Amino acid sequence: MKLFLLSVLTIGMLQIGNAQNYKFGKVSKAELEEKYYPTDSTANAAYLYRKRKTYFNYVQGEGFHLITEVHERIKIYNKEGYKWATKEIEFYSSGDERVTIKKAKTFSLVNGKIESFKLSKKETFDEEKNEYWSKKKFTMPNVSEGCVVEWEYIIGSTYTKIDNVEIQFAIPVKKLESSIEIPEYYKYGVKQIGYLPIKVKNSVKSSTIKFQYKSRSGGSLSSGIAKTNFSSEEIRLDVHISQIEKKNVPALIEEPHINNIDNYRAAVNYELKWIKWPNQITKYFSLTWEDVAKTIYNNPEFGGELKKSRHLTDDISELKNKFTTEDDKIFGALEFVKSKIKWNDFYGKYTQKGLRKAYKEGVGNIADINLTLVVVLRELGLKANPVLVSTRSNGIPTAPTISGFNYVIAVVETNQGKVLLDASEEASLPNVLPLRALNWNGTIVRDDNSSGLVDLGSSMVAVEESFLKYKISDDGFIKGMDRVKYENLRSIEYRNKKGQLSEDDLISNIEGSNNDIEIVNFRLSNKDNLAKPIIETFTFEKEDAVEIIGNRMYLTPLLFNCLDENPFKLEKREYPVDFGTPWQNKATVALEIPGGYKVETLPENISVELRDNMGRFVYSISNVEKVVQISTLVEINKGVVPATYYTELKALFKQVVAKQTEQIVLSKI
Repeated sequence: MKLFLLSVLTIGMLQIGNAQNYKFGKVSKAELEEKYYPTDSTANAAYLYRKRKTYFNYVQGEGFHLITEVHERIKIYNKEGYKWATKEIEFYSSGDERVTIKKAKTFSLVNGKIESFKLSKKETFDEEKNEYWSKKKFTMPNVSEGCVVEWEYIIGSTYTKIDNVEIQFAIPVKKLESSIEIPEYYKYGVKQIGYLPIKVKNSVKSSTIKFQYKSRSGGSLSSGIAKTNFSSEEIRLDVHISQIEKKNVPALIEEPHINNIDNYRAAVNYELKWIKWPNQITKYFSLTWEDVAKTIYNNPEFGGELKKSRHLTDDISELKNKFTTEDDKIFGALEFVKSKIKWNDFYGKYTQKGLRKAYKEGVGNIADINLTLVVVLRELGLKANPVLVSTRSNGIPTAPTISGFNYVIAVVETNQGKVLLDASEEASLPNVLPLRALNWNGTIVRDDNSSGLVDLGSSMVAVEESFLKYKISDDGFIKGMDRVKYENLRSIEYRNKKGQLSEDDLISNIEGSNNDIEIVNFRLSNKDNLAKPIIETFTFEKEDAVEIIGNRMYLTPLLFNCLDENPFKLEKREYPVDFGTPWQNKATVALEIPGGYKVETLPENISVELRDNMGRFVYSISNVEKVVQISTLVEINKGVVPATYYTELKALFKQVVAKQTEQIVLSKI
């Protein structure tokens, strides 16, 4: 019996000894010895523990401050995980918001013993992101493979915006804890996002706020003696608490063609709906999309600016004389605003400088530019209104929100449909927006306080089309000509990425991205004519594109115009595939085979369609005398392909890669 009790006691003590301690600095030897993450051996790093607590703290004479405390412990498995030893914490430096690093250490095993290395204050610094935002940044000392880094920091703010409670990250999480405490005076709309189930435990606790009062009494003009009186008052209130505890959270893996991974990250979103102080009228912020539209439009830096047009009087008169048709007015207004106000790289649904000042200085933020465009369009007699947008980097507002919008464009409602415009992008056209603005739906806000949704996925198909002609000498040397056309979004992307390059740099870029061909002659057409597609025309030479074995030649007939890797690799994808707009990649090839050779084998033709006309792949090849002709088309008919089509889409691109890289065989006659 004594032996049994001793055994039980020993097991209990071992369990206590092996229990994980999440207090700061209590990093265990087992954590440091761990060579890889137990359920994901591909992880370069992992959160061993992440805790966040957000609450409101009342400050006498100032009101409530929003406090967020964060504790993170991260395991670094290999050199690829070193980036997780650098931390950046954004804060609103233009207002009353501050970040304080409480403590931070690196833990390592040195000769079998745990040693720690403290982050010094001089190793933390503030870096300005723009005139509104900054970030507190630091990199942990003595980082090595197998180490653990740990830190605690506090964000203090006088604002009421609660950042999303993120549950999922680019690396896995062993244990996560979160607590959000909100006084009864604030009402937030709460929404879970992402595909990972989140269980929230809600409770209520009682609290008090103590108010201190000071008054003076007594005294006279003759004596000057007065008495200071102090009094206090306590107010009881309820505090609503939402707690989350989750273990073994998988990493969120990002694949190509996604608008913003944060839209699908498991998280809880908080949006302020109203504030109700004791004995005061409730102040509402956002309950419906109509409320949002009305609130934003009534802001003097939005709707108020749309009433200002006197500074444009002379220009409007000239534009009216110059343009008479509806299409000409739309295109003319767009080009006029582009020429007058350049974008300063700041987003914003509200004006930064104001329309008059932005026009005078020739520079402004997105709202300065596109609200000016709305004014010009209206002055030309068109039914124009602003459209609120959340950029791809900002995420998708899935519930009525003011803070979710960070961008604005213009729309003209015509008898033929809606025409979307963005004058901040020099290469944009009517209904051809820059990719940053192509993010599901926008919200039209009208001067009559009505609103409506508009699909931002442009109906203008993005096209890249190649006409390739070449011939092969009997020693496998290739000479040819390629003509490539870029239309709509593809032309915007081309002008943005390559428009400022010199011809020599542009040629080098094309050579490098096309299997190191050598360009002999080059011509670029319509670079500055936005109404026409960009066209590259070049002659080229290429060695070693053909493999000669005995009496046979082997080559990929599409040369550099083939897709050689499937961009979709996940077994299952939970989030949609976002291309921005519908698109087509076309290639037509004419290959002249060398004298003394004949075609021995050709790939088979193929035509594959996705269900619901979502897309297709066509590959056609034929041999007519001494010429092999190929035509291939990859077409996606929706800017956003739902995740339910992912398996088929992945299979389609697998066929594209296999067929476009398939070789033909030529043999000597």
